[in-house]
Amino acid sequence: MEMDKKGMMNEVGGAFVVSWLVFSGMGQGMGTLTGALVLAGGWMAFSGAHILPAVTWMHIMTGDLQDSNHWMNNGMKLLMQVIGAALAVAMMSEGLGDLSPAYDAATTDAWEFSLWAMVGMIAAGAIVSKIHASCDAWVTAIAIMAVAGAYLSNGDTEPATMMLMDFGSAHNMGSMLLGDSGDMADVAMPWIIHGAMFGIGARVGAEIDGAME
Repeated sequence: MEMDKKGMMNEVGGAFVVSWLVFSGMGQGMGTLTGALVLAGGWMAFSGAHILPAVTWMHIMTGDLQDSNHWMNNGMKLLMQVIGAALAVAMMSEGLGDLSPAYDAATTDAWEFSLWAMVGMIAAGAIVSKIHASCDAWVTAIAIMAVAGAYLSNGDTEPATMMLMDFGSAHNMGSMLLGDSGDMADVAMPWIIHGAMFGIGARVGAEIDGAME
């Protein structure tokens, strides 16, 4: 497989911008209008970049799952997103001085299965995928903003609510890898599971859409 160097560099650049302006300490998160505008701008400036792992998983699951090149190309995009995020974290941390705050907000407790969280991620993937296929990039960014702002009840535990989707998982992975890597399992699980569930939702949505034609 011949690597698309320009595409990979766009992925690094887009992830760097979003990690720096949205997910870092100076950002307000993806569930804000600022986050949506930065994401939309990133998609327009870095042509072909997915930027968010969830978007890459959406493309993975709606593509040819039997094509090894399809998996490798998108797998490289996931890696480039972590690299771009790590570069942003390194810059914001003033030469790797203190990386831990960048992923304190991530799920650093043991990851637990939640049926309704899974259902919510699948539903979100189906909705966002349909919007992404039918509308301009900025509309998709607004949809992701809405999903990023969604919370689920978390019973009697603290906190009482939890985020439906972790769109900042590449940022958290980059920060964790530059730190002591002590939270590898807890940070990697949302990076993989949230994205995969979002992608499955996109696949389900595409199948339903195709059946209705």
